[in-house]
Amino acid sequence: MSGLTRVDSGDPRWYPVEVRELTELLKKVIRSGRGYEHAYALRKNIAYNLQYVEFLDRCLSDISLSSVLERQTWKMFIVVGCGIVESLLHFLLIARGLHSTTEWELHATLRGNPKTVDGDTLRADTHLLRRLDSAQLAPMTFDAMLKKAEAKTVLGSDHSVYAALKRLRPLRNRVHLQAIESPADTDWNAFTATDLGIMAEVLYKVFTSTVFRPSNAQKQYFAYLHEHFNV
Repeated sequence: MSGLTRVDSGDPRWYPVEVRELTELLKKVIRSGRGYEHAYALRKNIAYNLQYVEFLDRCLSDISLSSVLERQTWKMFIVVGCGIVESLLHFLLIARGLHSTTEWELHATLRGNPKTVDGDTLRADTHLLRRLDSAQLAPMTFDAMLKKAEAKTVLGSDHSVYAALKRLRPLRNRVHLQAIESPADTDWNAFTATDLGIMAEVLYKVFTSTVFRPSNAQKQYFAYLHEHFNV
């Protein structure tokens, strides 16, 4: 695989796997007629982010990064990787009729009057809900998606994938820089090379699994992930 090149070097520009090739693979699963409104846009977004993951891999391979930048690159690899899997789960749960739904929407909130109980000031609000004409999708957290997906083997029968994603899920939330629980709760301490390897293995297993049934040539789109396994 060719490496990154300087823009002024005159060398050929580096390209990841083409979006066209990635979307042909994704189209095997993510397609119209499966209950998802914007299948085309989702395929494109996943393909763009798969290209970005491959770019991050090239950065780690080709550039002698400072230790901070190396860990930040691990972070983006994991955050983007989890986002890819989360979006795929969202689609698959809808397609299989497993996504949470609701028949109610919030119509109004009536604020109660504050009262003092045992020295604490409390307030009870009343939520008024309106029944919908038909059930609508309800929000699901990544954690809820993973639990449902494992119970129904949405990503296949390899349960190591679900266990790995449960480990990585809290790291996905570190896109919120202000979510700090202790003085030592920093990106430097949160992200490890082991986590990077776990994310790489999850992506490889998901996109080369029976979910997508890739050809041997399509499996090679993700061969670069192997170098991070068992770090």
